[in-house]
Amino acid sequence: MTAEPVVFGREAELGELRRTVASVVDGTGGALWIEGEPGIGKTALLSRLIAEAALQGCAVRSATADRLTQRFPLRLVLDCLGVGPKSQEPELRALHERFSGADVPVPSVADELAGQVAQWCANAPVLLVVDDVQWADEASLLVWQRFARLGEQLPLLLVAAARPTRDHTELRAGVRRIALPPLDDAAVARMAAKLTGSSRIGPELRQVLAGAAGNPRYVGDVVAALTRERALPVTDGRAELVLGGAGVPRPLFETVVERLGFFDSQTTGLLRMAALLGSTFSATELSTVSERPVSALVGYVEQALDTGVLVESGLQLSFQHPLVRRALYETTPTALRLALHNQAARVLQDSGASVERVGEQLLSSISLGDAEVDDRALDWLVRNGRALAHRAPACAADLLEAALVPLPANEQHRDVLLAARALALVQLERSEQAHDFSERALDEVADPSCAAELTWYLVWSLTARRMADEAAAVIAEADATAGFELRWLARMRAKLAQAKLMSGNFTEAETTVDRALAEAHEADDDYALGLALHVRGTARARNNDLAEALVCYQQAGSALGDALENADLLLQVLSNRMMLLFALGHAEEAGFALHEMLAIAERSATPSRLAVVRLSAANHYFTVGRWDDAAAELQAAGELTAEMSSHQLRWLHGLWAMLAGYRGEREVFEQQLAVAGEATPDSQENAGFLMVAGVLRAEIEGEPRRAMAILAEALDTSERFGSNYVWLPILVRLALQTGDEQAATRATDACVQGATVGAAPNILAAAQHCRGLLERDPITLRAAIEHYDKTNQPPKRARALEDLAAVLAERGEIPAARKAYARAVEIFTHLGANWDLERAAARMRPHGIRSPRAKRLRATTGWDALTKTERQVALLVGDGMSNPEIAARLFASRRTIEVHVSHVLAKLGVRSRVEVAVEATGHRA
Repeated sequence: MTAEPVVFGREAELGELRRTVASVVDGTGGALWIEGEPGIGKTALLSRLIAEAALQGCAVRSATADRLTQRFPLRLVLDCLGVGPKSQEPELRALHERFSGADVPVPSVADELAGQVAQWCANAPVLLVVDDVQWADEASLLVWQRFARLGEQLPLLLVAAARPTRDHTELRAGVRRIALPPLDDAAVARMAAKLTGSSRIGPELRQVLAGAAGNPRYVGDVVAALTRERALPVTDGRAELVLGGAGVPRPLFETVVERLGFFDSQTTGLLRMAALLGSTFSATELSTVSERPVSALVGYVEQALDTGVLVESGLQLSFQHPLVRRALYETTPTALRLALHNQAARVLQDSGASVERVGEQLLSSISLGDAEVDDRALDWLVRNGRALAHRAPACAADLLEAALVPLPANEQHRDVLLAARALALVQLERSEQAHDFSERALDEVADPSCAAELTWYLVWSLTARRMADEAAAVIAEADATAGFELRWLARMRAKLAQAKLMSGNFTEAETTVDRALAEAHEADDDYALGLALHVRGTARARNNDLAEALVCYQQAGSALGDALENADLLLQVLSNRMMLLFALGHAEEAGFALHEMLAIAERSATPSRLAVVRLSAANHYFTVGRWDDAAAELQAAGELTAEMSSHQLRWLHGLWAMLAGYRGEREVFEQQLAVAGEATPDSQENAGFLMVAGVLRAEIEGEPRRAMAILAEALDTSERFGSNYVWLPILVRLALQTGDEQAATRATDACVQGATVGAAPNILAAAQHCRGLLERDPITLRAAIEHYDKTNQPPKRARALEDLAAVLAERGEIPAARKAYARAVEIFTHLGANWDLERAAARMRPHGIRSPRAKRLRATTGWDALTKTERQVALLVGDGMSNPEIAARLFASRRTIEVHVSHVLAKLGVRSRVEVAVEATGHRA
């Protein structure tokens, strides 16, 4: 007997199939349509269905279509029923002879076959199962429709599986439909562990498997290829990728391309061109580089969309599986690939494409060969090098280096290219490299303007390395140089003031920034003025003059305007302004500032700055209880990890782990903690979220003393109050829970002290929260709850309500405790805070207070699987709104909405916004 295939991550679908089989066993027939991209697991699911039906006493008949099936009328349906010359059943052999001997009309065939099926149904429930219906012949489909009418009266279940297609609408009409979305990360990990004979997989293997985008076939291909290369050793029950310098084996890419054999050569060739453009591209770009009109691409693109190779990403197209894109790219011959990149750069340049798109193609055209940057590309770099350094600094740094190496020292454009590369290095925050490069470049430049610009980059890199004295010496020398441009002096002076402020030298910082402001006004330089005002605002904030700090930030933003070179600094200004507004309790204004930040970042920011903005957005959304949006921003930020510093990576993984932990998403929680590594309490700015996630893990594992010890150590090692107020109430709760009154008192004193130093409502609420817990005082806790409500912080408000319920219950005020607990549960449920619900229920249980909420498992597919935010987005898609319009309506980023739309498409099992609109219309009530 053949073993049933192991199916991962399809619990909901398997449950629906079992219910369907039970229904037909009870005498109720019907029809089922299973749909999904190639390799998603349709056939495995059908095998499980057939096995389940056989165990229940059903008569099962099945067949699979292929490309040849379409050439032979009735082939699929006859194969399914077993009609043929070698059939073991005489009546089926007789039917074969009758149909073969004459040209029998399809309706007559349908009637005779329906009669035969009806006879079978009189003896036992019948399942007719057909796979790969996209290859079915038209006559078989007509007979299948006749069977569907029969299933309305008899114990007959029809099950068809197909790839997504715009055809067969009649077959799908009124039929129960199961759309198979990609497997989630947890299911992929379980599948890979099973295939490798391990109990779990490591982060390196997990990262490679992410390229399969949840497609089981590609997951299997990856594991099989790596196993053949002996690159997946299992140690202590964990399978981990060990490639050394070999890289992903080429046979894997060749296997993946072979899986695309259902495409003709024209479509495959077009997809290879698309792969050159990156993971995301526009139809216009594909038209440009393939030198075909957009109208000629329609059929090919529709086919790629139907099969799930491409998906819509806002107004762009993207490869759903990064593995497929890389396979198409890597299996294109190198010489051809380099030539195609060069051609793409030329045609994109001529079409007016963005500098980063042209730059990417130019860099790719030389990165794998020894070709030099040609004259045309060199001219383009001279004109666009600085813009490229602002928009794509990593690409600019490498491309400019390649251009500079063969260029003679006396070449007229060399100075411009040197300055552009120095800019790229400081934009990348490669401070030491920028320092060395700027010093060397200054020794050879002849143009005074380029020399002044390079001096600015030298000072920038020195201050970034905390070498303020050396920067001051450079500025003094420049100040003494006749004819040195005042705008560069103003910028350098403002940057020096910033460095002095960061080092705690407030008096000198004030003096320096005053002079920088005067020079910036005189030079009429927007950047210098914006930077100086930004530094002054930060100084005012540190002196707790928050109102004046807001004014400075507002003035800095106005000065910077929308110039490309000012975009990153403008985002820093807006970020500080947003955080200050929120700290002062102006939550709505902070939201507006964030929305402005996101719009600017998506339009103009460098990738590294965009990553920071996404992290800031995720942080804000987490705080205000927009957890779906926080998750979407984290997913988008996760696509930029190559652009992040180690600090930003700790921020990303810590916040992601914390969100997953509170939501009860244990697999994601553990994955993010594993990738992030150990938290360090020496810098709360770097590791605060990661530390709280570690506390959460200890609590989940039932070790409150370990959780408390982590926070107590952080409190002992903190040099200043900083953002401790975020977690001090947690420390007080844990300390009281473990009987450490002294630690609870120290934490409360620290929080109260912070509230006296800076009376921002957020800090005041935290201080009241701590004091109310320590003193078991409901009045103080209610004051904290009110502050959390006014400052729009539902998660903190719910936890304070939970603490209030616990205090009231301890005092014997059970009705009041029950009321506070119910309010906390309502907020936690709205957030999807499953761990908070468990913790709160455990705290209330000893007092005889039961949870007012009945747990219900969320569906994994269909409309019921959508989160509240995803439903809102789906309804707006149904209203015909574009992603930018939805982003404006919901005060979210364009990329956040793209992530939500991709989740909606996957959960609903549809391929287009039109299909989403149809689903939304049916659920609008």
